[in-house]
This record gives sequence, C-alpha cells and structure tokens, in this order.
Amino acid sequence: MTRKILRIIGIMLSATAFAGIGCRLYWINARYPGPIEQTCGLGDSVQVGDYTVTFQDWRWSDGEILHALCPGFCLLLDEAGEEYPVSRERIGLITLTITKAGTDQTGADQAMTDDAAQMPDLTGMAFESGAWGNQFDMELMYLLNPRLESLRPRLEEGEGVEIVLPMTMTDQQFTREQWERIDRRVFYVVLDYYPVKTRFELPSDCRRTP
Repeated sequence: MTRKILRIIGIMLSATAFAGIGCRLYWINARYPGPIEQTCGLGDSVQVGDYTVTFQDWRWSDGEILHALCPGFCLLLDEAGEEYPVSRERIGLITLTITKAGTDQTGADQAMTDDAAQMPDLTGMAFESGAWGNQFDMELMYLLNPRLESLRPRLEEGEGVEIVLPMTMTDQQFTREQWERIDRRVFYVVLDYYPVKTRFELPSDCRRTP
C-alpha cells in the first residue's frame, strides 16, 4: 500500500512539474515570440533599420580564389604546418550594397535618433546551412575591403557602400558525405535575427569549382 501511495505521489509531482514547465514555455513564447523569417535571393533588396541592403553578386570557388585576390593569405594550416589543400576549402564571396535610406523623423525627433543603433552592424552578419554556422574571417574581410574603415560604417542619407563578405569553410567542418555534396548545399547569409530574421539565399545552381 505504501509503495502504491508513493507511486501516486510521484506521478502527481511529475505532472505538476511538467505543467509548470509547459506554462513557463508558453509564457516565454507569448512574451518573446520567434522571429518572422524573410528569405530573399540574388538581386533582391531588403530593409534593415534605416538601410537598404542589396544582394549584388556572388562567387563560389575552392581556396585558389584567395591566392589570386589576397596573395599571402592562408586560411588554414595542416598538421604538418603546410598550407591546407585548396581543393579541401570552399570560399563564397557575397557582394552587398548598403545604402542609407531616408527616415520619417524630423526636427527634434531626428536629433534624438541613436545613430549607433541605426547603423548596420557587419559583425552581426553570419552564414548558416542546416546545423553549420560561421562568421567571416576578420583579416580576410579587411583584405577584400581595403577601403572599409569600420564594421559599423557611418553613411549619410543616400550614400552607399559596397561590401564583400567572405564565407569560408573546409572539409573538416562536414562529414565526408556532406563534403561530397558541398557544391550543391544551400547556404544563407543572415543580416539580422530579430524581430525579423532577414537572410539571403546563396544560389547553388551557378556554383563552379576549378
């Protein structure tokens, strides 16, 4: 009898705990809903804050492209300290144009605008594909954009800047089966995560590797 009572009490406590967790999750989702997802493609433009971001161009190659664009740059060394084989590297170069659009604020309201909050933060941009995710290599970013002074560019209304984002990866980050299909895998560059997850899909139908 005692064992039966203990079992009943255990079931009641478990049910109470699960109910509490369920209520908590419901409250969190109601208070902080998941982001709306906006996915665009090559040639499209999206609005991020006060800025218009346009997906201008896209290049895909093995590591050989870095030898041509950034002589002396080494993405990775192997176990022997030699440069990693370029055939086991993939590089995606995403060209974005960021233009400062006008705002609806005038007078005193405009003066109170927090400029830092309105500027695009390039450090927040990232790449994703399924469970894989990465951000750009900082050194490579500046090598590809020698005129870029800051990762939070200050632009005047109507002014624009062209940015090349480097997406880098090696076969070490994927299984053998995944790497064999790497040139057909769908990748995204994420511009913003919340409240709207804004991203560009990187075309797979035009990828070529030497």
